[in-house]
Amino acid sequence: MEDKLLELQNELQEQRSSQAKIASALQKLELDVGHNLTVLQDRSLQILSKETVCVVPKVEQPSFPSCQQVPSKVSGTYQIRINSGSDALKVFCEQEQFDGGWLVVQHRFDGSVDFYRNWTEYRDGFGDVEKEFWIGLERLYQLTSTRPYELLVEMKDFSGNYGYARYDEFEISSESEQYSLKTLGAYSGTAGDSMAYNRLMKFSTKDRDNDVVDEHCAEKYEGAWWHMNCYDASLNGPYVNVDNPKSIFWYLFQRNYQGMSFTRMMIRPLGKA
Repeated sequence: MEDKLLELQNELQEQRSSQAKIASALQKLELDVGHNLTVLQDRSLQILSKETVCVVPKVEQPSFPSCQQVPSKVSGTYQIRINSGSDALKVFCEQEQFDGGWLVVQHRFDGSVDFYRNWTEYRDGFGDVEKEFWIGLERLYQLTSTRPYELLVEMKDFSGNYGYARYDEFEISSESEQYSLKTLGAYSGTAGDSMAYNRLMKFSTKDRDNDVVDEHCAEKYEGAWWHMNCYDASLNGPYVNVDNPKSIFWYLFQRNYQGMSFTRMMIRPLGKA
């Protein structure tokens, strides 16, 4: 009897041991399956991520010989090339006013950009073509020396009075000639011919005195320009609402030195270019 009880106890122990082994194996299997499932999910996400990423190729904006050749009639930024061998230049083209095709070379309207700058900055240009800016004397020389251009100057005072001055020829010389106002054609418009006084004058900045008098006009009035003695116009002076020669003014517009709230200088090739 005792032998049978002992045998029965041994069998029960063996069964419990087997059950423990089975439970342990099942637990290990469950962990392995869970781990493999996680790895599989991660790899699946990586594959899906790679497949769903859309790589948009960079579209290069076309360039044109001039704003006149831009097919769009909407004013905005475009790429032009000064000549066939030059890099594309981002410019603002006025395509709606005055029959369009105008390249904006100077723009002021809120005083956000300081125009009291040195020779290098006026040579190379500064600002943002979509905001206030100066295109740069060197670019202006390169443009106007390649073909005949005309010039259009727009202005508006702080009372909202608007005027413009248009010249049927415009060209400046090279840096070796101090970017002088080489050619200024016949005037037409509503603002008066305040640019005539500047014909053939060299450009002056606060650190480059090229005027014809003892006083340093660009420094005294804080405005870089084609100074003579000193000027009847200054579109690069301080942005202030005052009647003072130290301002952005066009004297013959109102026959005073009243500062302007808005000015814009634009050039366009004569004829189709």
